[in-house]
Amino acid sequence: MAEMLDEANKLIALALRITILIVLVFVLLYVLTWTNTLKCRRIPGWCSIYYGLRGKPRILIAYGDYGLGNPDMLSEILANPEYVGVRPTLLHLDHINPGNLKEYDLVIVERARKMSTAKLKMFIDYANTGGRLIWTGDAAAELEDPNNYLYEDELGMDENAPHKIINPWARKLEGKAVLLNELLSLEYVDNYCNIKKCTGNEMLVGSLIPVNRENPYVYGISASLPLYIAGDADFAIVRSIGKGTSTTVLTLDFGSKLFADGKEYPKSVPFLVTNSKANIVGFKISENVAYYAMPPEYLAHEMLSPEHKYYQLIEKMYFAMLYG
Repeated sequence: MAEMLDEANKLIALALRITILIVLVFVLLYVLTWTNTLKCRRIPGWCSIYYGLRGKPRILIAYGDYGLGNPDMLSEILANPEYVGVRPTLLHLDHINPGNLKEYDLVIVERARKMSTAKLKMFIDYANTGGRLIWTGDAAAELEDPNNYLYEDELGMDENAPHKIINPWARKLEGKAVLLNELLSLEYVDNYCNIKKCTGNEMLVGSLIPVNRENPYVYGISASLPLYIAGDADFAIVRSIGKGTSTTVLTLDFGSKLFADGKEYPKSVPFLVTNSKANIVGFKISENVAYYAMPPEYLAHEMLSPEHKYYQLIEKMYFAMLYG
């Protein structure tokens, strides 16, 4: 009898250890997913469990007074159950603070060409602590205060550097650098329709070329998609700065170099670039920053022909960022 009780106690103890181990693994997976160290899709079935506990991902579309992007259009596309089925929150920049951002699983910034450096720093800090951030078009291409421009000789890296403005995405605030360009590994150049005449009619711009078709942002799409713009649609031309751990996902090939006002522009430019800038207790954060040269809703603009609308790229943006 004593031996049977002893065996029973051993089995109970073993079951308890296994239960504790399962709970610890579960908690670890939850924390790793919550901090964006692990994309939930990497473990079969985990996405359903994780978002079953947290609820549907919360999305914020942050916007300003003007610039590229149509927040209402993007909200309608994301809310459509045929694609994503999640209704985002829309907030003007004036109503957003760091506490607001922490409430959301994904923040999309658009129609915000003019942005204060304090607001810009808020979004950079959000991304650098693991928040998922999608930056679009010409957001923050204009400063509210010209005194916040950062000059090359102010970086202190080269004593012979000229007193030259780096880029509107490189700022300073209270004597400290605020570097969106390094977060994105890109610098803003100009908007396409400032270089080429855009009539509002549907027009072919070039071809979208996926660098790696296995990437979740473009998985399964054609090796070349013709890019058309129509109506008020436009996009930003940016250049890579070769810093950070960026991944170019899509490039836009114009077919030939662009020339305007005596300036020469490359034949191809980055169109979608992802990046990761955060680390938590030694773990590398999964890619938590994505830049779209064109606000994604313009890929499905109402004035485009049906065959030139790419809803799947908007859908993939959502799932790649939140699910992996």
